[in-house]
Amino acid sequence: MTELQDILDVNEVLRKYAASLRDRFGPGKRFLLVQSPQFLFETINPEVVRNRGYYAYPPTGLQRLAESLSGRDIEVQIFDLNLHVLQRIAQEGRLDSEKWLEALDKQLDTFRPTIVGVTCLTVYTDLFATNHPLTSILRHVTARGEQMVVIGGPTAINEMDRYLKEGLCHFAVEGEGEDRLNYLLDIYEDRYDASEPVSGISFLSEGRVLRTEGKCASVELKGNLIASYAAVDVEQYCRVGSLNPYSRMAGQDTVYGVFQLSRGCRGNCKFCGVRSFMGKGVRTHPVDELIEEIRYLVEQRSVRHFEVLDDDLLADRKGVTKLLRSLVDLRRQYGITWAANNGLMTHSITRDLLDLMRDSGCLGFKIGVESGNAEMLRRIRKPGSLESFTHVAEMLQDYPELFVGGNYIIGLFGEETFAQMLETFAFSVRLNLDWSSFTVFQLTSRPTAVAENLKTDGVGATDFIPGKDSPTREIQDDRSLPLGPEVFSICGDVVPSRTMVRNIWLTFNLLGNYIGNKNLKPGGRPEKFVAWLDAVRVAYPKNPYMLLFAGLGRILMGVPACGRVLIEDAKTLVEGSANWQYRFARFGLDTLLESNPDSASQVFDGLEDIWNVCVPSHLRTSIGLAT
Repeated sequence: MTELQDILDVNEVLRKYAASLRDRFGPGKRFLLVQSPQFLFETINPEVVRNRGYYAYPPTGLQRLAESLSGRDIEVQIFDLNLHVLQRIAQEGRLDSEKWLEALDKQLDTFRPTIVGVTCLTVYTDLFATNHPLTSILRHVTARGEQMVVIGGPTAINEMDRYLKEGLCHFAVEGEGEDRLNYLLDIYEDRYDASEPVSGISFLSEGRVLRTEGKCASVELKGNLIASYAAVDVEQYCRVGSLNPYSRMAGQDTVYGVFQLSRGCRGNCKFCGVRSFMGKGVRTHPVDELIEEIRYLVEQRSVRHFEVLDDDLLADRKGVTKLLRSLVDLRRQYGITWAANNGLMTHSITRDLLDLMRDSGCLGFKIGVESGNAEMLRRIRKPGSLESFTHVAEMLQDYPELFVGGNYIIGLFGEETFAQMLETFAFSVRLNLDWSSFTVFQLTSRPTAVAENLKTDGVGATDFIPGKDSPTREIQDDRSLPLGPEVFSICGDVVPSRTMVRNIWLTFNLLGNYIGNKNLKPGGRPEKFVAWLDAVRVAYPKNPYMLLFAGLGRILMGVPACGRVLIEDAKTLVEGSANWQYRFARFGLDTLLESNPDSASQVFDGLEDIWNVCVPSHLRTSIGLAT
C-alpha cells in the first residue's frame, strides 16, 4: 500500500467518525476553548493564593487558536478556568473540590458550545489522579455528553492515547494547533474544499488510536492578538496571581501581560520538548504587528509589565533589535518593564543588545546554563559552552541594573553523579550572577523521553522546585541523609537518589543564593537581592530562611529596624518547628539567627564564617573563593 493510500484510508475513517459526531452534536457553530488550572489541588496553599503567588498567565495559546478560526462561520469563546479557580480560592480561603467546576458548567450552559477544546500548561506527577485538574475537566465534560471534546498542548498530549481509549476526548491535536484545528473543522463540517490533509490529529477507531498523516509544515506566523483580547480580562490577572518573581518585582498591582516574538528554538536540548512540539528552527512574528499589539496593551489595557514567552528570543537579531527599540520608546512614554524568565542563549548576547535591554525597561532575564560539567553539556546538546557562559557573565558585571540568574538542573536523566552536580554548583558560584535557579530534573515530555531513549524510574514528574510538592512548601526531612556541609562528603561517583537530590538542591540553593550571594558581600547591591527575595517569598510565606535573609539584606541597606522585624519573624517560625530547627542547625544558621546582627560588618562576618564552615576548603580553593 502506498503512502498516499495510507493517508486516504485514515482520512476516510476520520471523515466517517467526524460525520457520526456531527450527527450526535450538531453543526460546529460554537467552540469553547478552556484553559485548565495550572496547579495541583493536593498541594494548594490558600495563603499563597491570597498573596498572588500562583501562576496566572493570560491564555495566549488559546488566543492564537481563536484568531486562526476567525475566518470561519463559528463563534469562539475563551474560558480561563485557572483564573476563575484562583479568584474563588482567594475569596473563600479554600478550594472546594466539589464545586470548582461550577464555573465551567455555567459557561457551558450559557454558551452551549458544540465543541470544547481543553489545554493545560503544566506537567504533574499523575494525570489520572482522582483530582488532577485537566483529567477532572475532561471527565466532567464527557460525562455531560453534550459536546465534542478536543485536547491539545504538551501536558495533554503526554497521555493522549489513554485519554482517547478511556473516552475522555474525541480528538487529540499534537504540536501547533492552528492548521490542524482548521483541518479538523473542515472534516467535521464535511467541506468539499477541505484544506490539505495534515498530520498529528489522533482519534479512536474500533479500539485503536489512529493518527492522521499528511502535511507537517510549521504554522505561518501572521497577524496579532488584538482582536482576541476583547474576550480576555487581562487587567484581572495581576489581582489573583503573577507570572514569576519578575512580575512581582514590577509591583503586584501592576497590570501585566505577555508577548511572543518568535516560536521554536535553535537548540535541540535532549531533555526539552520545544522542538518536538514547535518543530525545527525558529520563526518570527511580523515585528510591526507585534509592536502594534504591545502598544494596544499599554495604551488601551494599562499593561505596564511584560513577560517574554519566547524560548529563543535572540534568534532573529534584526527582529529583536527592532522590537527593543520600540520598547525603548514605550519605556520613556509609559515606564513599562519586561523580563525573560525562560532564558536567553549566551552566544547571542552582545553589549549592543544589553544596552537596548537596559534602556527598554528590562528588569532581568535568565541564562540557560543547565550544567557546569562539560561532558553533561555535550550530552544534553546544550548550544553553549562553559567558556561562552563565563564570557557573558563577565560582561554582565557592567550591567548592574539587570537582575540576571542562571538556570541549572541537577539529577540530569536520573544518571548524573554527585561529582557532576558539584561541578555545576562550583561553576554557578564562579559565574557570580545575581541568582542561581537550581531545579531538579523531571521527565515532563513523554514523546521526548521516548524519542531520546531517556531513562525513567517509572515515577512521574513532580515540581521542579522540591518545596512546592506540599501545601506547606517545605521539603520533607529524611534525617538519615546528609544535609548542609555533610552533602560534600558524598562520594563523587554516586548517583544520588531522588530523595537525596532534594537535600543536594536545598544545600546548593542555601549556600549559593543566600549564604554566598554576591549582593550580600562587601561591594554588593543588597537592594537587588532584597527586591528579588521579596518577590520570591510571596510564594513561601512560612519560610524562615527567606525571612532571615530578607532581614539581613535590609540591614545591609541601612534600615536595620525593618531588618530586625523580619529576623524576629524568622525566629518565631523556627522556634515552632522541629524541622526548621534541624535545618538551621545543619547550616549554622541557628547561630546567626541568635546573634542578632545589627550592622553590615556583623552580617558580612557571620555569612563568611558560615560559608567557610559549610564549604570544604578544597572546593573553596577550586571556586576561587578561599579565605
